[in-house]
Amino acid sequence: MAKRSAFDELDEAVQAMIDDPDGPVPTVHPRLAALLQLAADLRDLPRQQFKDRLEAALAAQARRLGGPPPPPSESTPIVTAGDLRARLHDMAGESKLVAHDLTTALSGLPEMAMRFLVSLNECTVGVSRFSTQVPLWECHPAGDELLHVLEGALEVTTMTDEGPVQTTVPAGSVFVCPRGLWHWPRPLSPVSLLFATPGEGSQNSRSAQPPRRGRGRRSPSPPTTTGRATVGSARDVRTVLSSVPELRIGTTTTRQEADAAFGTVASFNRSTLTVGRFVGETPWERHPDGDELLHVVDGESVVTVLTDDGPVRVPIRAGSVFVCPQGLWHRQNAPQGVTTLYATPLLHGEVSFAEDPR
Repeated sequence: MAKRSAFDELDEAVQAMIDDPDGPVPTVHPRLAALLQLAADLRDLPRQQFKDRLEAALAAQARRLGGPPPPPSESTPIVTAGDLRARLHDMAGESKLVAHDLTTALSGLPEMAMRFLVSLNECTVGVSRFSTQVPLWECHPAGDELLHVLEGALEVTTMTDEGPVQTTVPAGSVFVCPRGLWHWPRPLSPVSLLFATPGEGSQNSRSAQPPRRGRGRRSPSPPTTTGRATVGSARDVRTVLSSVPELRIGTTTTRQEADAAFGTVASFNRSTLTVGRFVGETPWERHPDGDELLHVVDGESVVTVLTDDGPVRVPIRAGSVFVCPQGLWHRQNAPQGVTTLYATPLLHGEVSFAEDPR
């Protein structure tokens, strides 16, 4: 039988105290006893989010004492600036060739906390969950910010040169805030959110009326009717999907048929957000100008990525995200069908039908 790790032991002990708050403190290894006693002393505090944060901190300590590192989707929640710096440091050493399950990432996430999953070009991809209307404005001068509401609904106020623009973003919709604009996302109900945020130079403000411009960025006008995601525009992914046919990939499939099967949701930094559904195996492709994000909405696909160490196959199930690193050849196989939201670099993409495109 495999030896139980310190993480498993502490996790079980904390869970036992949560299940039976009036019971005795469980017996654990001496090196964990002080941590567990601290949890026992504080377990009667009334705020559940504090208990969630405590449990996460204790679990992180147990990992440092010899437990295996968790997958990124189960990493310690980000509550403080120190948590954020530590997570970014850890991400720098992690492989991108991993799919991240969003349900797992959101599980046990305290109010107003985040989990960072993976980097995407200038952005960090992560999840958040909140229900409290905190007056905290944000501004990201390094790039656009992508907000994809998974559950609940947001109201986003964006400051433009012409004044504030308010946008309702319901579940299943995508909102892109352009680079350098102050904005304030407020929950209309408890919200679960997938985001891609450019962190460099980001600013926050708790003032009633923040500056209308970020650093050196002229804000665009209020919403237009182009059908693309602009200031004041949220796009429902399912609505866009309903306007395109399912693609069944075969030996006679043309480029025109493939292009017609993917609807445009928005523009996002140097990428285009599209959504489509297909059955079969795609040709090889690569993007020399940036990473590509895949978010599987329904079904399942297997992405094969060609690396210097050989092919890597990554199953991506519904509710998961995957980032294919810049410049690597990859293809997808979905024999039972898959629906996917993509953020694909705009320029210089390459396609190959060769057995090995390298």
